Amino acid sequence: MCYSHRSPNFGKIFEESKNALRKLMMLPPNFEILFTHGGGHGQFAAVPLNLSKASDFAEYVDTGTWSKRAADEARKYISVNIVAKSGGKVSSKASYRYICSNETVNGVEFREMPKFDDDVPLVVDMSSDIASKVIDWTRVGVAFACAPKNIGHAGLTVVLVRRDLLDRTAQKICPGVLNWRTLYDSGGMYNTPPTFNIYTTKLVAEYILGQGGLHDSEKAAIRKARAIYDAIDESDGFYETRVTRREERSRMNIPFRVRGGKEHTNTFLREAYNRNMVGFRTKTPFGIGTWLRISLYTGTSISEAETLASFMCEFSKEAHKGVQKPSSRDSKCE
Repeated sequence: MCYSHRSPNFGKIFEESKNALRKLMMLPPNFEILFTHGGGHGQFAAVPLNLSKASDFAEYVDTGTWSKRAADEARKYISVNIVAKSGGKVSSKASYRYICSNETVNGVEFREMPKFDDDVPLVVDMSSDIASKVIDWTRVGVAFACAPKNIGHAGLTVVLVRRDLLDRTAQKICPGVLNWRTLYDSGGMYNTPPTFNIYTTKLVAEYILGQGGLHDSEKAAIRKARAIYDAIDESDGFYETRVTRREERSRMNIPFRVRGGKEHTNTFLREAYNRNMVGFRTKTPFGIGTWLRISLYTGTSISEAETLASFMCEFSKEAHKGVQKPSSRDSKCE
């Protein structure tokens, strides 16, 4: 915590952190790793400022809250075309194409990177699903992630950028701290990097590698999500989730609603709290509605997810009696 960012002691940590992330993400040698400030919101601005001229346009695949917010930020600097997740027309003249690979609020995830029949660089906001699955890097130009969801804690953002894209000239109005080329040319020392955060990200990356790396991380993500979705799907409608198409369901974030209104919802939250299960409802910029949310980031174990699923089944079994009659079909929550 006290090392100078220019000391040889921290220099060693800096390189070890980059090497651990490169190994964990199975990142090809033609990609560079940048450590930045500003979180995902900083990169919402950095992406158009680094990849486009003011006269250019980019395409944003709108799948929910964060892709929409990124598009709104980009409109300050360039023109933005919104394309649908499926069936939307795309243009090979776009300066880049943008997706959020996992929408935390909406519970929608790209299980695989989409493939397009052109050379437009794909920019991916991986803030909430980085290190949870294997990535086909041949389909990606730039990826970024704020650290606190899966690879560290708040205050660090990681940018993984294909080296040829560093040769694009950033707009003149691009702040130095958001200029990828400036950060790269300075060896990551253009301004003081978040030293302790870089250290903890190194530890997390090394931990995930020690647990089997991305292949095992993806298997764990599948098991955790399956346990929760089974509890929802087999509850005879007591729990409802926003995403009905199973192939689009997020493995990281599961929005759900408890049947029976505020009374059952509040009872669920109290009972969960008494079991040390928290975070289903948090204070956000989007207010408090009827939807709760389960997050299954890398810090959540399979055992914890399965324990939560068991509690959900137990709770629905007891509360279900006063809401609707159980179905005659077999149910894991009966």
